[in-house]
Amino acid sequence: MLGRLMRDAGLSSRARSASSIALAILAAAAVVVGGSCLYVRQELLSSHAFADRTVAALGQEPVRRVVSREIVVQVIDKSSPDLIAARPVITSVVDTVVATQQFRALIRLAADQGHRLLFDRGGNVAFSLADAGTVVISAVRTLAPNVARKIPPGVDARLLDLRRQSFAVRTLRAADKIRTLGLVLSLLALALLAGAVAVAPRRRQAITRCAVALAVAGVAVFVDLALLRHSVLANLFGSEELSNADVRAAAGSLWDAYLGDLSASALALAAIGTIVAAASANVLRPYGAVARLRRLRARAWPPRTRRARGLIGGAAIALGLLLIAEPTLVLDIVVVCAGALLAYFGTGELLSAVGVAPEHERLSLASSRAGLAAITVSLGILIGGVAIALGVGGPSPSRPPALAQLTCNGYAQLCSRRIDQVVFAGTHNSMSAADSPGWLIANQARTIARQLDDGIRAFKISTHYAVGNAPGRIRTDIAAEGQRVNRVSEKLSREARAALQRLSGSVGFGPPKGKPSVWLCHTLCELGATSMVSFLATISRFLKDNPGQVLILFDEDYVSERSLEREFKRAGLFSHLAVLREGQQMPTLGELVRSQHNVLVFTQEPVSGRYPWDMYGFGFIQDTPLGAVKPSQFSCKLYRGVPSSPLLMMNNWADVFPPRRSPNLPLTKRSFILRRARQCQSERHHIPNLILTDFYDSGDVVGATRILNGLGNQRPAPIVALERFVK
Repeated sequence: MLGRLMRDAGLSSRARSASSIALAILAAAAVVVGGSCLYVRQELLSSHAFADRTVAALGQEPVRRVVSREIVVQVIDKSSPDLIAARPVITSVVDTVVATQQFRALIRLAADQGHRLLFDRGGNVAFSLADAGTVVISAVRTLAPNVARKIPPGVDARLLDLRRQSFAVRTLRAADKIRTLGLVLSLLALALLAGAVAVAPRRRQAITRCAVALAVAGVAVFVDLALLRHSVLANLFGSEELSNADVRAAAGSLWDAYLGDLSASALALAAIGTIVAAASANVLRPYGAVARLRRLRARAWPPRTRRARGLIGGAAIALGLLLIAEPTLVLDIVVVCAGALLAYFGTGELLSAVGVAPEHERLSLASSRAGLAAITVSLGILIGGVAIALGVGGPSPSRPPALAQLTCNGYAQLCSRRIDQVVFAGTHNSMSAADSPGWLIANQARTIARQLDDGIRAFKISTHYAVGNAPGRIRTDIAAEGQRVNRVSEKLSREARAALQRLSGSVGFGPPKGKPSVWLCHTLCELGATSMVSFLATISRFLKDNPGQVLILFDEDYVSERSLEREFKRAGLFSHLAVLREGQQMPTLGELVRSQHNVLVFTQEPVSGRYPWDMYGFGFIQDTPLGAVKPSQFSCKLYRGVPSSPLLMMNNWADVFPPRRSPNLPLTKRSFILRRARQCQSERHHIPNLILTDFYDSGDVVGATRILNGLGNQRPAPIVALERFVK
């Protein structure tokens, strides 16, 4: 009879223990879901808290940069085309305004209105952030009245426009559910935790069991949020003015502003659960770290069954592949998990040192049901988080597959043609882009990376010596350049150039101290400069991903050949430089691509011959006259070079200073480029090989070169773009 009662008591004890484990698991799940809903309720569905977080996000540089750029773009696009020449002034004004408390107050008001529309059934029926543009334009009119005259009346930079559509109805319904779940599940979690302890045969053990489940759940939530953040950002891509990096940095700042505290709360839950588990010391006794690791290793390795070995092998492969694909993300996850384990062992050692010891039998992690509960919660939440991340982010775009057929500049037909039989779309003063920081006078709107993405393959640049370390704070080293000045600088007297340098020193550039380096400038570098090594490194990165491309650089050089070679080597582009011999037949694009000597460098000044890659431009190139402004003024007469030069360069930009978009609009049209190119081919008996333009994005120089190459409307092979994937 006594034995039977003991067996019955044992069965009852096991049933109660199993019930306690189940309740602990449910409690952990309820804490995760309910806690998340409660966070959303308190921090995102509260209009005051939401507005605070929105303003905090605007305080982050990546968000301010995107907001400022969007306002600038809209103001310029809706105004005179020539306003792009004043873009640096407008950008400076906008950057200043966006950083002010007044603008933040406007954003707070806008966030409050938008919040009411999306989450409050008594909110406004419409929400528009057009007032941001109004404030900025008013500031431009105050600080730069000459620029403001070109802005038409009534221009608004509309950052966001929401109406009460079906999506707003869905957000209202979701908000109602979240508000309810946040309270209900939080209370349910407390009840489940109390029940897990109440039904357990050993309550101290149940407390440890619940603490372990909560700790693992906290780590899992943190990891899930990290995976979801990574997935969301990886699937955001820039367009037009904004690069991938700009968009992802701003989105990351927004994520951190709205959800960063949720991740911190998950870590806090993990820390508290770890300390409580170690302190209660029944299920996971505070052994010394070395002893615990030895016990775990003895039980887990080597695995005793094929099934166990298979599971470990599969997990190792999955982790290895993830580590290869996303090393930074895996490192973050490993560090968090390792931190949790170290916190547990550290707490155990501390409690052992002060004499805290368990009152009941000790149970190993591998054999305890609490360990199984922790593993179950961990796997369930992690798998769910990964599934959500993959579902929300969608499949990551992959790079275009390797081409089975050799293509050159996107077309197999071009590979068999010599350089002098191919037309290259090009830009004049390629480095001076309004999208690049520090340029007060710009010939292009887009950066070198965007130009490469868009199909530009010939670049006219100008190299100078300058002192400084950042765009916008560069001083031309006139002494190092001597008397060699470019066409634009020739319009200034020596006294005027010296006065400009003195002025730049008085407004904060500082005295011209330091070792000069090579910069790309098309006037004095105080008016705009790009680091040459940065420019070349962009090209090097593009060619690494797109080895089937052939590029041409024409350098209006004011520096030594030795300095140029050093910059090519620093940028990792030197091995790509081709060598041509005057009087010999030009190589084909296919030969250049296969040899990977696919960058041709021509310089405006005669060369020494000691640097074979540095080729005298007008020994190989003949060009058309400069100075034309209107379409009727352009001709195909010989300007520089000789008629026997194998390459023809068609200068196709309005020669005005400062550069303006409006006179270049008719010059970049496909019809004008085709008509003029065919005229030059008829008069010079040579196809134009290099067609150089200003504000190339105003027209279709790339499309015109495609037709001149006899490719019609055939699409080029896909490339791996620098700013976004191009398909």
